[in-house]
Amino acid sequence: MRNKFLSISIVMILLMVNSSFIAKGESENQRAKQAEKYFLAKQYDKAAPLYAQLVSSNPKSYKYNYYYGICLTIIAKDKSQALPYLDIAIQNSKTPEDIYYYMGRALHLNYQFEESLRSFAEFNNIVGARNAGRWSTPQLMEMCNNAKKILDTTKNASIMERTESMANDFYNKYTFASGNGKLLSMPDEIIQSSKSEKDERPMIFLSANGRVMYYSAMNTETSSRDIFRVEKDLENNWTVPTNVGVAINSSQDEIFPTCNTDGRILYFSSRGHNSTGGFDIFKSYYNSVSKTWSNPVNIGSPYNSPDDDFCFVSSVEDKWAYFTSQRETGPGMFTVYKVPYKNTEDLPIALNGKFNCIGQPDLKEIKLTITRDGDQNIVADILTNKTTGGYSIELPGPGTYKFLVTATGFQPHWMEVSFLEFSDNILVQDIFLSRNESGKEDLAISNRKLTDAEAIDASLTANVDENGNASSGITSADLNTANAKNSINGMSIVNDKAVINGISDVVQFKVQIGAFSKHQREVIQKRLEKNADKTMMTSYDDLKWLRFFMGSESNYLSAKNLKFTLIQAGFSDAFIVAFNGEKPIKLTDVINNKGSK
Repeated sequence: MRNKFLSISIVMILLMVNSSFIAKGESENQRAKQAEKYFLAKQYDKAAPLYAQLVSSNPKSYKYNYYYGICLTIIAKDKSQALPYLDIAIQNSKTPEDIYYYMGRALHLNYQFEESLRSFAEFNNIVGARNAGRWSTPQLMEMCNNAKKILDTTKNASIMERTESMANDFYNKYTFASGNGKLLSMPDEIIQSSKSEKDERPMIFLSANGRVMYYSAMNTETSSRDIFRVEKDLENNWTVPTNVGVAINSSQDEIFPTCNTDGRILYFSSRGHNSTGGFDIFKSYYNSVSKTWSNPVNIGSPYNSPDDDFCFVSSVEDKWAYFTSQRETGPGMFTVYKVPYKNTEDLPIALNGKFNCIGQPDLKEIKLTITRDGDQNIVADILTNKTTGGYSIELPGPGTYKFLVTATGFQPHWMEVSFLEFSDNILVQDIFLSRNESGKEDLAISNRKLTDAEAIDASLTANVDENGNASSGITSADLNTANAKNSINGMSIVNDKAVINGISDVVQFKVQIGAFSKHQREVIQKRLEKNADKTMMTSYDDLKWLRFFMGSESNYLSAKNLKFTLIQAGFSDAFIVAFNGEKPIKLTDVINNKGSK
């Protein structure tokens, strides 16, 4: 009897064990199917935990190690975690051949560039040269070779702060004590209200002097993102945006353009040029005379890494910079880095000049010779425009220069001009030559920052008769014809600004980019306080809607160019609204002035 019960017990135990193995097998099989489903859907963050469990139960499984290693290469904060699993998978002949590609990627991200190159080379041998391009391995190998020359991990020790941020909020971590330019990045409510693509986040960088904007937009000819530049002219009007050209824009995407105070040093991110991996940060110098760009320079470590690095913003006064990277974060998260930074380049002094001859307004062409450190050291020898008297030159840097003016019918005159060192080295210069009634000739030169372009040096002003002759001393012609007025179709024109008859305030043109119901006011205004530049963005509350605008232009053409800029940058439903003082008026009620055509 005892033996009978013993036999029954043994059978029951065996059945229970067997059932347990079956249940375990079914559970593992289900987990594997679900993990593969997530993997194929590229939901690596969901697939990774399941493969972690599968690898834990089957540490020698080439299949589970293969999938888990790829997931970690893509989503892990620490990319080195992927290497042990890929190493196990690569030892098995049954592992898919693309294991060499993913091993190359993981090694590249871990700064093991020689090993990465060998893995990519092995992958190319397997798939053949014809298919290697589809995997971008030739470009990845070029990046590895660039990284060997450019990256220096010892410089990463200079990083002052690391702050993790949500991907859509990283720029709010950039805090400067002084003006450094502004990234006009709009909150989700504005983006959602526009007709832009869902994955499009309009961003425009405005220089600290408020005269230059950069943005990135799709180039339909190359199917990649290019950088565009728009600037204000000497009359303070926005010009038409221009593509910065092939020196900057490669066949790859160029994104997150920013700039220094005066807009002449451009920082941007690109997968092209000599990138060390993903998006790298580059800088280039803009020559304001030739309108050309220098070859982009990879700014190296600690700013760049084998992963994506972007949105470099510096402050000369604060002596530090911020940039953002994915090198230490997973999907949906970025790390913002604060680093000490001092631009070591001495920027040239850019002069936008105009020659005026008091008493002989038709005399526009002169010879202008500029020397430094002795008459033999000529830095510029040019003729001014014979129609406008205009000229553009770049001087090597701060210091004292001798300006020699040679004009027909006048004696040669010269004057020493000193330029101090400051961050905004773009100046407007006026040269005035005159002869009074007694025959005495005088030369005066006025310099002012581009941000003060409309100002006239009061010390150069003297009494002028109706023919423009100086009664004594030297005088400046009013370049903006501030006292000249005329009337066009019921509208007065003062300084090329529109003024409706009977209304004292000057009409301003603004570009509307968003309108929201009042219950959204608080949250939107708080976000705009962080992201938007107050000098560029204004709001108007008409009781029903809270409307937001960019710009405040006195010239309609300037507003049209600003609208075009915003549309290209992503605000496809932007439109112009006219304002009389603080109140909007119908655009059709405003007759276009000369600058409106």
